[in-house]
Amino acid sequence: MVEFKQRLLARNELAKYSQRGGGGLAEPQLRVYKKDPRAKLPVRSPESAIGLDVFAFLLTESGRPSSRAIHLKGVTSIPTGLIVQPPPGYFIQTCSRSGLAQRGVFVANSPGVIDPDYTGELFVLLFNGGYETQYVAHEHRIAQLILTPISWCTVTEVGEPPDSAGRGPAGFGSTGL
Repeated sequence: MVEFKQRLLARNELAKYSQRGGGGLAEPQLRVYKKDPRAKLPVRSPESAIGLDVFAFLLTESGRPSSRAIHLKGVTSIPTGLIVQPPPGYFIQTCSRSGLAQRGVFVANSPGVIDPDYTGELFVLLFNGGYETQYVAHEHRIAQLILTPISWCTVTEVGEPPDSAGRGPAGFGSTGL
């Protein structure tokens, strides 16, 4: 219990420095361009959330709100009306929202990765793994964006497989349910 409390205190100390504007660290800026002025900017809700909610941008040619079906076991691409650009040294993960996942709808390639050099509109691929057709309407929150630091690495080929430590080659389900 003492170790848990120490880890929690350390995490709270770190949070002081990582919170927006806290600890003197510059807050990274996510640059967002609205392809249409009616598109909604990503929002953090609640304020303490890590992810930024993004919204469906589904308007008819005449500008009326619309919806899109996600058929059973199907994938549908949902536009956001936004172009996003992470700051240097970051990329963006597109993750499922728990409220949609509860209905069997989640980001198909979760987490989706938005590379720093991608300059097109942000689309979210939603998969319906539920039991009935689901619908997404204009301005529904469809995913969350998580700004993530890039961790670069080099690839080194080795002549032998890694030492077998712990689990070894046992894979899926090897540690039980």
